[in-house]
Amino acid sequence: MKKHLFIIIFFFIPCASFAQIHNAIIKGVVLNNNENPISNATILILGKTQGICTSDSGTFSIKVPAQKAFALIFTHTGYAEVQKDFFLNDGDEKNIIIHLNELSKTLDVVTVTDEKERKETGLIKINPQNAITLPTTTGGVEGLIKTLVGSNNELTSQYNVRGGNYDENLVYINDFEIFRPYLVSNGQQEGLSFINPEMVKNINFYTGGFQSKYGDKMSSVLDIQYKKPASFNGSLYASLLEQGLFLSGKIKNEKASYLLGLRNKTNQNLLRSQPITGAYIPSASDLQSLITYKFSNRFQIEFLSILSSSRFSYYPESVKKTSSVFSPFFTSNLGLDTYFEGAEKDKYFTSLFAFTLAHN
Repeated sequence: MKKHLFIIIFFFIPCASFAQIHNAIIKGVVLNNNENPISNATILILGKTQGICTSDSGTFSIKVPAQKAFALIFTHTGYAEVQKDFFLNDGDEKNIIIHLNELSKTLDVVTVTDEKERKETGLIKINPQNAITLPTTTGGVEGLIKTLVGSNNELTSQYNVRGGNYDENLVYINDFEIFRPYLVSNGQQEGLSFINPEMVKNINFYTGGFQSKYGDKMSSVLDIQYKKPASFNGSLYASLLEQGLFLSGKIKNEKASYLLGLRNKTNQNLLRSQPITGAYIPSASDLQSLITYKFSNRFQIEFLSILSSSRFSYYPESVKKTSSVFSPFFTSNLGLDTYFEGAEKDKYFTSLFAFTLAHN
């Protein structure tokens, strides 16, 4: 019995010695380049998934394997990773100091090619090019606005915003308020739109909530900015309704620039289908110019002139009204023929001259 017990003890003692784990301890502190402690830095043994974090004072203590080579990985957000290699004997205790370098990244160069205004409440930006190409019987700019807010007459350039009439819709061209007292209620008597689309650079339309600098009317604001020509440019167009000429360019050693627009329009072909037969002879024309002279990089003057003439002659002849009468015994159509004498003749001429001295 004693012999067997001795054999069992003899075999188990080496196994216990081989099963013993050899450990060492590494202590230290993690600092940045300014010698300040880094808290919550992560410390991992290379190849392991679990590790420890440094304390608020940047200190740490980690149990590591002994009698074999290993590496510790030190990481923290915003700092470059550091790896340290070790080989310790069983029971060793090592103190170290680790410095982490801050990561620096050079951002790509950003070139600003365009500056856009911030989005304002109630502001609608309109592309002026669409105003030129839009097929409409009225002005191109107002025709675009009517697609947004609506209008009850396709022959008029007037539009209604939140129930306001045309006189409550403010219009500005190059910061000058435009007064339109000559507009009549019927669209067929109207002439050209006040705005020449060929000369327009920016169109801002406020349907409400606009800045106080525009005035105290409550319906809307149409803010038009004319072009600043960089070189000579021109265009010529003609249609059954309208003909026009546009020129722009620079002169006087490029210190002076000019815009010139000439238009003529008649709606006679459209008015032939009116219920009242007769002779409709509408005609309208205008001449607009914007001249800018730059004294220096700080001072410049600007002169805006608009001349507009509208004529409308109307010689009514007759109109026929018919209606159907229904009864249990018969059905008949009743007609009323009306003949007119006299004529309507409207003519008005308006002019606008504006002068600005600007200091940048």
